[in-house]
Amino acid sequence: MKITKHAQSCFFVETLHEKVLIDAGNFVFENEGMKIEDFTGTTIMVFTHEHRDHFDIERVVEIIKRNNPRVLATRAVAEKLKDFSKVEIVSAEYKQKFSDVTVEGFLSKHGPLPSGDTVPEVSGIVLDDGSTRFYAPGDTVSLDQKSNANIVATPFDGVVVMDINSAKSELLKLMPRIAIPIHYDNPAYPADVSDFEKAMEGSGIDVRILKWGESFETK
Repeated sequence: MKITKHAQSCFFVETLHEKVLIDAGNFVFENEGMKIEDFTGTTIMVFTHEHRDHFDIERVVEIIKRNNPRVLATRAVAEKLKDFSKVEIVSAEYKQKFSDVTVEGFLSKHGPLPSGDTVPEVSGIVLDDGSTRFYAPGDTVSLDQKSNANIVATPFDGVVVMDINSAKSELLKLMPRIAIPIHYDNPAYPADVSDFEKAMEGSGIDVRILKWGESFETK
């Protein structure tokens, strides 16, 4: 499995037969500068919830038109995409095999919004290729311990997601092999990723800090 980190909470995950785009939000295109063409060949798109930093509908629709991927998402995202694509609803009961990767749904809980608006339904997902279980929880204040993940995308900036202490506590319960920090590069709520790295020292969990567009391959 090849895992590429993009802005905010976005990942592009490649297996031998699938290319999975997770949470392609506006920062990916507006801040990082990625183009629609950069995601050519996408076979599966996943959206943990409908907020624009995870779901940039204008660019997403163009990617769908060009690649015709399977789309997996929450009900709110499905409603927004109903004129453009059939959407498979992901919940905590979801599990589907796609050639060489299985996608599973898990519980996430979005933290309170600074605006006071109603928080969205969030569905975390795990991609399992038989040796790696990569967990992308979306915006959440907890991790689903049933995920049994060995690589966890970990939001930690404390705004609508876990803060450093709660992220550490949740990771120590799950004990994945690798934690990839996310949700700290939103210019509205910046956080210092080195603080998270320091907090995790001695935990036995490898904190893998990836720059935008940086990849690594699992074994």
